[in-house]
Amino acid sequence: MLRFTGHPIVDVGVATVTAFSGKSRPEDLTFDDLSRVAEYLLQKYVHGPLKSYLSCVFTMNATYTQPSWPIETREKKSRELLFSFTKVPEGANEGLRCVFSGEPASTIAYRQHVPMITGEGVLNFFPAGLGGLPIAAPYLLAIQAFPLGARRCHGRALAVHSPDDHALTYAFAKRFLQENRRLLLLTEESGERYPDAKAPKTLIVHTLLEIERERQARGESGQTPSLTVYHLTNSGQGPDIDIFHLPAEIVAFVRAASRAGTSGVWSAIQAAAWERQGDGARRRRRGGQEGAVDFEAAAPAQPAPGVSRNFLYEDLFELPHNAARFVRTYFLRRSYRSAREGDPRREYHLARELELVSWDLTELFLKEVIGMDKNRIEAIRTLGDRIARHIAGDNDRRLFQALYLAKAYPILRNLLIKASNARLKKGQEPLIGFDEFLLIFEEGEELARVDWALARDLVLIRVIEQLYREGWFGREPRAFEGLQDDLEETDTAVHALVG
Repeated sequence: MLRFTGHPIVDVGVATVTAFSGKSRPEDLTFDDLSRVAEYLLQKYVHGPLKSYLSCVFTMNATYTQPSWPIETREKKSRELLFSFTKVPEGANEGLRCVFSGEPASTIAYRQHVPMITGEGVLNFFPAGLGGLPIAAPYLLAIQAFPLGARRCHGRALAVHSPDDHALTYAFAKRFLQENRRLLLLTEESGERYPDAKAPKTLIVHTLLEIERERQARGESGQTPSLTVYHLTNSGQGPDIDIFHLPAEIVAFVRAASRAGTSGVWSAIQAAAWERQGDGARRRRRGGQEGAVDFEAAAPAQPAPGVSRNFLYEDLFELPHNAARFVRTYFLRRSYRSAREGDPRREYHLARELELVSWDLTELFLKEVIGMDKNRIEAIRTLGDRIARHIAGDNDRRLFQALYLAKAYPILRNLLIKASNARLKKGQEPLIGFDEFLLIFEEGEELARVDWALARDLVLIRVIEQLYREGWFGREPRAFEGLQDDLEETDTAVHALVG
């Protein structure tokens, strides 16, 4: 009676009806399944606490929310709408086909029935010169179920659609349906307003991670899908929609990072990215010295998806174009001091978080998100190992600090040349050769001079990991003196250089 069509609102609705019925495939739905869904929607939409949510999805002119009708009329009209699949289509619709399924149309739908289309009587974008949308009754019911397969978030409906993987669309709709049913029970018992979720991007990524953990536990595998997130309001006061994308390569990275080998450090990096309570960071004096100030991290807010914000999850939606800053912030732990209060990124500090610096996780990011050539990745790793051996062997704290603080491409280049010349005078191999330098710092996925800072950060990640493993930071307590530089300051210097 139903199938996935490729349309996000319809597919989320179809998935919701399927999940409500305890089925895994919409093709297995029966007449009785649709009847049970329709009866549930009738009771919860007309008599439940969903009025404000439904008005943003179907407008105040919907049969469930029409303010000028008494409750008896709203229930009668809503029943006719929800149970229309039980009736023989009227002759007026003969010859018309459902725009979603291609099946014979049962009725003509308008904005109060289908979100984000034009109002009744407006002849825009409809076939055959009609003032509405021809639709088959089972699909009209599925669209009515759409709000329960989405989440109310900032006064809008938040829904997820995966055009590449219907099972993922189903998984999100099922989870949101379960949460909506739980919230309905709580709200009906308490008499309070239906809750409004916050931080939509965080909520989506957190849910995706939960779904992936369940899939892994079941041993499921398959192609890596992309996700499209719809955050919409159909309100008569101003319909609007925001669309967010998580490309397949980002989903692949999240999947792979959560697996054995990198799961521990990835989980710790995620945990450190939750929004902080209160002021986010409390200043305290160190050793009683005047002017000596350290940052003491405030306790993180209790992670509560739908309430709290996770900045790493949110920054995933900015990839891959923001990959350089992502690497610098989360993998190299460089602070983002201009961030607002409560943003944990302003508290990141390499000296306190050395255990979070992981080359394996970074390499995974380079392969999945940036698509970096494997020869370049290997060259970066090799250079990092060579520099780490030099720093540890000669206890060259100055070279480590200079590499970390280099804010311009000529500075970095001259630094490597000087260090290589010094080694040659001692009869040692140079730190870096000509071809190796070109491969690492002059070749890239974008303009070479824009890419040099990312390459430097990647080399540093490998250097830091190796030095940490060898215990060098414990032997050299002054290694981090003067390294609390500002991320924006570094970026400003880079952009001034490249014009």
